[in-house]
Amino acid sequence: MFLLCRYLIATGVLAVVQPQSWLRARRGDWARGSVLGALYLTALVLQTIGLQRTSPGVSGFITGMNIAMVPFLYWLFAKRSPGRYQIVGAIIVTIGLAALSLQGDFTLSGGDSLTLLGALLYALHIMATGFYAPKVRAATLAFTQIAFSAAALLVVTPFVTPITFSLPWEFWAMTVWMALTGTIYAFFIQSWGQRYTTSTHAAILLGFESVFAATAGIVFGMDSLTWRLLIGGSLMLAGVLIVELLPSSKAVVEEIEAEEGPLADLSGRDEV
Repeated sequence: MFLLCRYLIATGVLAVVQPQSWLRARRGDWARGSVLGALYLTALVLQTIGLQRTSPGVSGFITGMNIAMVPFLYWLFAKRSPGRYQIVGAIIVTIGLAALSLQGDFTLSGGDSLTLLGALLYALHIMATGFYAPKVRAATLAFTQIAFSAAALLVVTPFVTPITFSLPWEFWAMTVWMALTGTIYAFFIQSWGQRYTTSTHAAILLGFESVFAATAGIVFGMDSLTWRLLIGGSLMLAGVLIVELLPSSKAVVEEIEAEEGPLADLSGRDEV
C-alpha cells in the first residue's frame, strides 16, 4: 500500500504542478518513461523482497554495486569505453561502499541474488536515463516514469494486499513526504541532471546515498561516528575526485556527446 499511495500522490501532484509534463508528452516520451519506470519499479520490488532475506548492510552494498556496473553496461551498449578514470573511480566508490555496508562474512544467499538482479536493473535505469534525458523534457520524463509505476502498482497491489485508504495520519504524512522528495524531486533532478553529465558520473553521485544516510544518523543521534564510516566515506570521495578531476574536460565532453548527443543541442531544449 505504501508504494501505491506514494506513486499515486506523486502522479497527482506532478500532474497539477507541471501540467505540460503530460499534456505535451508524445508517444515516444511515454515509451521511454515506461521503460525507465518498469526498470526502476522492478528493481525496487526485487530489492525489497531481497532485503527480507538478507541483512541491511549486505543489501545496501549489493544495491550499490550498480555504481560499478554502469560504466561496463555503457561500454556494452554504446560500444565505447567510458574511460579508464571513470572505471577506476567507480570501482573505488564500490570498495568504499563495501567498507560502509558489509558486516562480517559475505556469502551469496537467495536474497542476495534477488538484490543483485535489482542492482543490475538500477544500473540499466541510470544508463537508459542518460540516453533518454536529452531527448525528453525533464518534467515529462519524470512524470511518465512515475505515472507508469503508479498504473503498474494499481494493477499488481490487489493481488498482494487488500487496498484500503483508512490508514493513520502518520502513514499519510510519511507517504506524502516520500512522494514529494523521494519520488517527484528525485526523478525530476535525475532526469534533468543526466542531460548534462554521464551515466557513470550519475551512478557515482547517486551512490552517496549511503554516506548521506550514515551522516544523517550521526546528526540525529541514531548512530555514532566510526572508522568504518570515515574509511568508507573517504574512499567514496576519492572515487568521485578521480572521476571529476583526472580526465580532461575535452574527454568528458566527448563522452557526454557520444552517450547523449552534442551538448550544443541541449541549449535549444526547454529546461523542464
